[in-house]
Amino acid sequence: MPPYFNKEIDSEYRELLKHVDEMLPKTDIQLAYLPSFYPFSLLDVRPTHFINNNDKQAFANFNFGVFGSRLLNINKKQLANLPSISICKEQKCKEERIERIKDFLVDSKLEVEGLRQSKNIYIVQQTTSHVFRINNTFYSPTQLITYYPSEKAGFIPSSDYKLSTPEQASELLALSETTKSLREVMAKYDVAAITKVNEESFNIIFGGISDNHWGIVINHQSTIPTSGDYNHIGLEYDIVQKVSDSSFYYQTN
Repeated sequence: MPPYFNKEIDSEYRELLKHVDEMLPKTDIQLAYLPSFYPFSLLDVRPTHFINNNDKQAFANFNFGVFGSRLLNINKKQLANLPSISICKEQKCKEERIERIKDFLVDSKLEVEGLRQSKNIYIVQQTTSHVFRINNTFYSPTQLITYYPSEKAGFIPSSDYKLSTPEQASELLALSETTKSLREVMAKYDVAAITKVNEESFNIIFGGISDNHWGIVINHQSTIPTSGDYNHIGLEYDIVQKVSDSSFYYQTN
């Protein structure tokens, strides 16, 4: 049991493991479920009640190790090295990422502004055009599953959820329609997720696995962070580069 777990949190996590085992079909295909580990996707579990940033980051690695060993069908060495695929240390790579980010921001200006004005949407994540997440609801063509934070750790996803069919969820489908154009632009530029940091600021995550994310924070209202600071979900910044007075490129690690 990790040091930041207690009996209640351990029990909540074990119930989540059971839920995932029941929900995802067994497969022997290597990396078949890798997209489910991308930022804010189904297996990127977040402990929303954790306070300590070190615990949040440690849990990201722990959770990836647990689900990765159960579902990705690769050996321990391959699993340990997998998160590093999203790490970029070279200047050329970083410049290419920032150019891609700038192109996305131009192309998505209207959609991102619409998201800023929305009072009802704080997370948009997309795996495919038909499999995506809005807030804590995961959408597929035949079923919607809305997760509620577990009592102690605040796990999202958790074993506390509600299933709906599209016919039963008109309000949720309205959110889907509202974000459709944004998700189309996200798909064009391979953006993994967009989350609100606060009412004005956004974390636009282009990629990552476990605690290794990269992207841009826009509409940032305070001092630009530096390497060693933590972001709003408890991941430590490894690289930070100012893009404008109110935005910065980052990589966590």
